[in-house]
Amino acid sequence: MEFLGDQFEDAVSNVSISGEKRQRAIAAHTEVRELLETDSGLKEWGIDTILIGSYARETGRYPGKDVDVFLRFKALSTSSSPTTIYDRVAKVLIAHYGLVEQGGRVTLQARSVKIDFAAPGAQADLAFSVDAVPAVPWGEHWGIPNRDRDSWSEPSTRWIKTSPVLFAAETDSLSTSASSPTVGSRNAYKPVVRLLRQVRHTHLADAKPGGLYVEIAAYYAWKAGRVVGDSWAELLAGSLREVAAEFERAARAGLPDPILQTPLRPALSEAQWQIASERFGLLASRAEQALRADACAAAAIWREILGSNDRGQVLPLPPGCGADGRPILGVAAVSATGPARARGFARSNG
Repeated sequence: MEFLGDQFEDAVSNVSISGEKRQRAIAAHTEVRELLETDSGLKEWGIDTILIGSYARETGRYPGKDVDVFLRFKALSTSSSPTTIYDRVAKVLIAHYGLVEQGGRVTLQARSVKIDFAAPGAQADLAFSVDAVPAVPWGEHWGIPNRDRDSWSEPSTRWIKTSPVLFAAETDSLSTSASSPTVGSRNAYKPVVRLLRQVRHTHLADAKPGGLYVEIAAYYAWKAGRVVGDSWAELLAGSLREVAAEFERAARAGLPDPILQTPLRPALSEAQWQIASERFGLLASRAEQALRADACAAAAIWREILGSNDRGQVLPLPPGCGADGRPILGVAAVSATGPARARGFARSNG
């Protein structure tokens, strides 16, 4: 079997957020968190911020679009008004950054406040935003405002239960488990999820399901031990097959939240799940074909599966191989080398 070990090491690096983008994101979310945590009114409500989302779980693919900051108001409850909390958060951020429509950087969204952090010179791959999401305790979980603001006046519907902190903890547990597959000495779960998100972006683009749903499907498969192997190629091929199977099941019964076990929202139609399942199934078949091919042919297939990002083709060609999957006779080709391996974003341990 052909595993393309060196090329996949570069591919993993190429889909990982690292370098200047990582450093600017850390500086940005730290700035926003410190601003909010020093506001006297928010401090009275027990504000305690933490990163959530794919950045926090270290499963986001390069270049990344946003950093989600969870604003936990520990002194409040679901009896508190989302309007009052949201308006106070927005007021603090607008006072510092200004509204976008007035030349500033703040955009008011359905239940979060977005702050744009454009890169110097507007370099596309370095631009991103910080999304501040207010939350109140709900038992061991958290409530976030309903996307439908008309429901904010109704006590029974104004908060939506969620548990991103526990999902991050479950992700960390899976990615450090002795039973979870490794490549060399490295646990493979988070890197493979980043590769899966890249595959989804390449082949589904703006269509549903999004990257989070792909990650959750992979989480179920890995936690159940259905993905095996000790190379990136084997593990990605197996994950593609299992994600296709999870989506097939979701077409009949939906995909449950990994912590709450309630149906994920927004819900997808049976047709959307079925299309995604078929697409991932076809990609899994191509990946299995690549495992049986020679190095040059395998590389061509994997490049088709993984596509490209702002860094170029995600998977570099092996030495002596052409982009058409054939050996280059008499030419000493040199494979492309990806950037330094990515590390996760700094985050709170709370």
